[in-house]
Amino acid sequence: MRKIVALALILLLAVSLAACSQQKSATAPAKFLTGKEKGYANPEAIITPQELKELIDKNAVKIIDARPEDRYAKEHIPGAVRAWRNEYNDPTHKYEGMRATPEQFAQLMSKLGIANGDLVVVYGDAEKHSPADAARVWWLFKLYGDNKVRILDGGIEAWKAAGFETTKELPQVTETKYEVKVDTSLLAEVEDVLAGQNNPDVIILDTREEAEFLGKQKVKGAARAGRIPGAVWLYWGDALNEDKTLKSYDELKKLYEEKGVTPDKTVIPYCQSAVRSAHATFVMTELLGYKNVKNYDGSWVEWSQRTDLPIETGEPKN
Repeated sequence: MRKIVALALILLLAVSLAACSQQKSATAPAKFLTGKEKGYANPEAIITPQELKELIDKNAVKIIDARPEDRYAKEHIPGAVRAWRNEYNDPTHKYEGMRATPEQFAQLMSKLGIANGDLVVVYGDAEKHSPADAARVWWLFKLYGDNKVRILDGGIEAWKAAGFETTKELPQVTETKYEVKVDTSLLAEVEDVLAGQNNPDVIILDTREEAEFLGKQKVKGAARAGRIPGAVWLYWGDALNEDKTLKSYDELKKLYEEKGVTPDKTVIPYCQSAVRSAHATFVMTELLGYKNVKNYDGSWVEWSQRTDLPIETGEPKN
């Protein structure tokens, strides 16, 4: 009888140890590929959670959470300050959602404690256009700053999956005097779009949802539904995996080249108000190494409200 009980106890212990092992395996911190491992033209354009944690521990980074206030208040990466659209858009502009002026951007960065030369990491989350919001902040730094800016691949979900903690605590911020250094090489205005039409060396790239491209859906802020005549459609979100991490260089190269969007062309991406197209700009310039990409800030908000400008709807004719 004692032998049977002892054997039963040993069997129970073995089952318990196996269950514990499986639980640990299921909750083991996730590992994420670096930009170098993904083969990007600029490997340091993205950052993994593990790499970011190392920088935080060295106090060698400033972090910007590019999400709305309610999601930031619920949880954010320790030390992160917040910048949402209404803070880095120009409220005085004729069209809704246009980029901040250089002066407005300098005031915001100063308020957030960002100094010239700081290494900055920007992140969003898995909600709808949030990865593009992070890219919009990256793009503004390219226009107005001299900072090295990296995007956290996979956003706050990747941070948590890697086993790192979030917080509700607001960071202590010491204001700076940020100085703007304007560079418009990644910016397109409506005149650039008009000049690029019917030019075989220029691609107007629509990065919105297909329903918007076809003119079946009109988003708030637009006066008309449709697209810029001659535009090529490539949905910005196709650059992301299901977990909202970015696809590899080879996958992105195939995605863009299958649409005829190649590095020998000048590419002018647009969307509703240059947020989703900022993500496409990031992908093309930083990850694929394209040299001539100009994000159209006015995008469909401006184009649709300009009654002197033509539009197309329905399936493309060619």
